[in-house]
Amino acid sequence: MNTNPQQPTFTIFIPTYNRAHTLPRAFKSIEAQTFRDFEVVIVDDGSTDGTRELAADWKAKVDFEVQYHWQENQGKSAAHNSGVQHARGFFFVLLDSDDILVPECLQLLKEGWDSIPDDKKCLFAGVEGLCINEDGTPTGTSFPADVFDSNYLEITRKYGVYGEKRNAIRTSVLREYPYPRISGERHMRDSIIWERMAHAYKFRYINRVVQVIAHQPDGLTRNVFRLRMQNLRSFQYYWQESITFHTDYLDRKGLVRNYTQFVRYSLHVGIGYREQAKRVKSLQPWMMALPRGTLEWIADLIKKRLRKVAV
Repeated sequence: MNTNPQQPTFTIFIPTYNRAHTLPRAFKSIEAQTFRDFEVVIVDDGSTDGTRELAADWKAKVDFEVQYHWQENQGKSAAHNSGVQHARGFFFVLLDSDDILVPECLQLLKEGWDSIPDDKKCLFAGVEGLCINEDGTPTGTSFPADVFDSNYLEITRKYGVYGEKRNAIRTSVLREYPYPRISGERHMRDSIIWERMAHAYKFRYINRVVQVIAHQPDGLTRNVFRLRMQNLRSFQYYWQESITFHTDYLDRKGLVRNYTQFVRYSLHVGIGYREQAKRVKSLQPWMMALPRGTLEWIADLIKKRLRKVAV
């Protein structure tokens, strides 16, 4: 797997923004890992709450490498791109600053990778496991089998697997798929890189819990509508790519659903119906999606006014 003795097996990546109150718990879960060949890369996305000092204190106490990098606030996608560039590990593992790793997380992910035949490993981006909420409930559905080889588009659209999952991805593969950046916006849908990756790589999916998820009141998940309205061009970019390159994995209902979102966000950014018709791959699902997409756009405008969402 790793022929470079100077390269750790894993990079545990923590993107963070004003999470000094949750980071100690994440740090503790890293210290508890049963598999010890790893480094930690922290990308601080402009925190002003003492995160730098907290990371420095922790770095001085632990027996593994900790990198800390501060940047002006640019959003999680930019932090992720930075983390990938700084990573030295063979695998890259995301740990959000309010979540925790189960003690066997790295060991389970490594065992999953080791179970792939050596001559097939080049076909795989990595290994993905399950997550649970703090109360022990699953964050979504399990995979179709305890060990299952597939890709993101197939596992979600053909097999209907949904909910938060966590993975170890080869760092070299992630460098092929940086998050696209839209000037003036700070968020891109996480799944855009998994969807792109699906055309070239598989994952080994394992029905083992590797992380515990905690959603904070001011986190991205709890503020989805505001996040969307403040990153409209990024969402339009995502849905246009979805209906252009990933339609082979969609049934008729799913295709119209994605076209609906394309219509919705295109109207938000000033792309009218005539221009939309020029951009779509197929006119029929676009025409079927027009009424619903237009209504969702109007509903967004009303909700923005009622909630006084700043853009």
